[in-house]
Amino acid sequence: MNRNVLLAAGAAAAAGALALAGCTPGGGGGDAASPTSSAVRVGVDTPQSLNPQQAFTLPDFMSSRLAFDTLVRKDADGVVPGLAASWEGDASSLTFTIRAGATCSDGTEITPTIVADSLQSFARNGNPSGVIDAFGGQNPTISADDEAGTVTITPEAPNNDLLFGMATASTGIICPAGLADLETLNSGPVEGAESGPYRLTTLEPGVRYQYQLRDDYDAWPEWTSDVAGDVPQEVEYVVVKDASASANQVLSGELDLARIMPDSRARFEGDDSIELVSNPFGNFYILFNEREGAVFSDREKRKAVAQAIDREAFDSTTTDGTGELTDTFGSQSTLCATTPPRPTLVEPDPDAAAQALAGVKIRVLGANVVGANGAGNVYVEEVLRNAGAEVTLENLDIGSWAGRALGQPESWDLTVYPDLNFTGTLTQGIGNFIGPDILDGGGNIGGTNAPEAEALADRVPSATTEEERCALDAQTVQALTDDFHTIPLTVESFIYAQRPGYSVTMLGGSLDDHIFRITD
Repeated sequence: MNRNVLLAAGAAAAAGALALAGCTPGGGGGDAASPTSSAVRVGVDTPQSLNPQQAFTLPDFMSSRLAFDTLVRKDADGVVPGLAASWEGDASSLTFTIRAGATCSDGTEITPTIVADSLQSFARNGNPSGVIDAFGGQNPTISADDEAGTVTITPEAPNNDLLFGMATASTGIICPAGLADLETLNSGPVEGAESGPYRLTTLEPGVRYQYQLRDDYDAWPEWTSDVAGDVPQEVEYVVVKDASASANQVLSGELDLARIMPDSRARFEGDDSIELVSNPFGNFYILFNEREGAVFSDREKRKAVAQAIDREAFDSTTTDGTGELTDTFGSQSTLCATTPPRPTLVEPDPDAAAQALAGVKIRVLGANVVGANGAGNVYVEEVLRNAGAEVTLENLDIGSWAGRALGQPESWDLTVYPDLNFTGTLTQGIGNFIGPDILDGGGNIGGTNAPEAEALADRVPSATTEEERCALDAQTVQALTDDFHTIPLTVESFIYAQRPGYSVTMLGGSLDDHIFRITD
């Protein structure tokens, strides 16, 4: 399975409400105030696994974030200490100093050996896509030195994103009791498995998941951002079967926090007590099948598709105007996303598009999470048909889309790719267009042949500064867009409705780290 399966499956969860808590008492820096006895009820989609190693859909990541701590966490200005107090190294190897005093939920001290055992287990047994996102490959070398208090991670090839990978929830540290019973952990709690602040105490699969704050927990991340309010003593995830129903449940007081769809915003007009909070979320871009003999192995036809699409109209159709137009693989909060040179995207030119596309047969493969019921895919179908192409659209559920997009490339010509960028870097999107074909075990979904972009991306691991790395990333994206291997479109918003007395924060563009607070 390629790492892109994870992103596709995660997009399925984007269609529903989701939630997690992983909060520090008080403000930044981990200064501990006494937590309140309050509870928060959050609308979620149904988790598929409660084991961080097997995280596949977004709610899996959210559930893991509650119970299993990671070495580092994201903050507004970068990465901050979590279970690791500090780190040093480069793309070739990172050494983490494990913080003293952190314990498992059964009181076991979290030593470097426990951390290394968990990460080694993840590398061996974890969802392959998650392993690749975290380590940049499937065969990292991980060692512990209990005397020095350190864990060293060496990826199989230099990986500039290794530190960011260690912030993803799938790398959450499972304590020895959990490693001894991973099968049970997939579907329910294992006593003593947790390294994080919460324990799953009540479980009704597909209905609700109730987490209680540990009395002995004091290993909060060292956030520098000020996040006001108190940590909930209890977090209750309530499964919302229909995403459109979450607005009703917030308005009626059944939920305190929930994701709503853009077209539900009007239902909160005139109700000043409920606040709507938006954060950048899924990233949409056109991805072509460019394999030999495919219609879009022709650059001029790819260019014509870019000329047929009005990106603002796509955003309006897909996100009701709540998205952020982008010229790269992420929002402006994505690392290196605003670094020059910026891509020069073509302006809409329907007449020019028609000259190249008239009579061309195009099979559009769509995931129905691209706007309400796949509205963004329908928009693409219509503009291509208006350009004279003979278009067929398959608007599939996200699971069926993933199987076709990643496993049957001969069955489609282009797709609007719904990307969830967990690492928050441009590398994730770039990786979908370079290297070996996905059919050969690589990450190149469309069989893209982009030698200039490939050469630039190959230089990134040797970059010695963030400035150099960002410049190379930006040049790589520019090379991909200049040759119309991709058409960046928009970043959708994750819109939370929050009742009075409750808040949620997503720091540093993190998709899987939603910080809940009780503010009254």
